[in-house]
Amino acid sequence: MSRRIPNAGRARGVSLIELMVALVLGLIVTGSALTLVMTHRQTFAATEDMGRVQEGVRLAFELLNRELRGAGGNPCDASLPVSSGLNNPEANWWTDWADNVNGVGTTTAPPLRGYGGATAFPDAAFGAALGDRVAGTDAIEVKAAVPASADVALLTDALVDPWEDDIEVNSTDGVAVGDLMMICNFNNVTIFRVTAFDAGASIEHSEGADPDDNADDVLFRADTAVDANYDAGSVIAKVHAARWYIGNADLDGDGVVDGRSLYRATMTNTGGNLAVAVDEIAQGVTDMQIGYLVRGALAYVGDEPAEDPVNGVGIDFDLLQNPIVGVRLTLVFSGDDRIGPNGERLERRMTHTIAIRGDAE
Repeated sequence: MSRRIPNAGRARGVSLIELMVALVLGLIVTGSALTLVMTHRQTFAATEDMGRVQEGVRLAFELLNRELRGAGGNPCDASLPVSSGLNNPEANWWTDWADNVNGVGTTTAPPLRGYGGATAFPDAAFGAALGDRVAGTDAIEVKAAVPASADVALLTDALVDPWEDDIEVNSTDGVAVGDLMMICNFNNVTIFRVTAFDAGASIEHSEGADPDDNADDVLFRADTAVDANYDAGSVIAKVHAARWYIGNADLDGDGVVDGRSLYRATMTNTGGNLAVAVDEIAQGVTDMQIGYLVRGALAYVGDEPAEDPVNGVGIDFDLLQNPIVGVRLTLVFSGDDRIGPNGERLERRMTHTIAIRGDAE
């Protein structure tokens, strides 16, 4: 006896067409999901990439802002002419800051100096090697006098004619033999080298033979009046010099130049010898353009004729009659990965304006 299965005629499998339609719909959904995931992944990579570069640029702007705002500054009066007691301060960029040398007013080396994209450093040409400055990018040098430590060093005994005795101060913290220092009050400003420490807090400034040594034991002064002494209460501070530029960089650490970075060179004292230390501040910074605002001017200009849209003449830093009161920096930076629409690196441009507090003249 046979039993009939209810609805046996309607029990059947999935047809080929239905299977194909289901597969196509599944592929469409899967493809859409993958596209969404890849888009989010690319967006995340781009955001992370640019965020990393922007963090370096933010740090660079903070350092640049701090140094440029204080260009030409000192603890006393930044408007006073700076006397250099060195043999030849022009021999090195980090010592080249003076309105007169050894009491002779024949030079004007300002504490802020810019270099246009077509102007190489006097001591270093453009190049393609690691760390070399890149042609077509601006650069800037800045000098100022900063406290040697948290304890402000003040003279405890007046330094009078012939101004060659040891400098008696209340503290020598942060001061080392060989340091380039500044002594100042509201009459005079003099740059000198520390040659030794005598008993107690006493600083010697003996003469030497090298270009960055003292030319004489005497602390030369612009104001030579009899009563224009370095009285008790005068201040000593350490001279700081920095140079900012765009240089060739090794971004992936394989020893081969494959990009650009923002570099900072600073004067250092190593074992009593003045030299320069170079630091890579921000990777991926590909260009720097700088404009300068001179007191009384209406527009920012560069230091080359092509960079002055108004008069067609650039700034001559050695012949400035009015101080620079503002600096406008434009940095261009790119990410590490090629994640742009056409496989290019993403680029950003940031502009920052800095007001000068010192006397950059």
